[in-house]
Amino acid sequence: MKKIAGGFMKWIVSYLAVFLVIMLMPVFLITKDVSAFDGIINYLFDNNS
Repeated sequence: MKKIAGGFMKWIVSYLAVFLVIMLMPVFLITKDVSAFDGIINYLFDNNS
């Protein structure tokens, strides 16, 4: 049950990350500071869980 909840949470966060990228696209085009987005991507694709 814990793996299902973790997978569902990552699924929700991945959709939120896509939405965040679409909303902040002009910011990404102007600056190179995307540490918050890097943190989200590292959480989604971290295979240690």
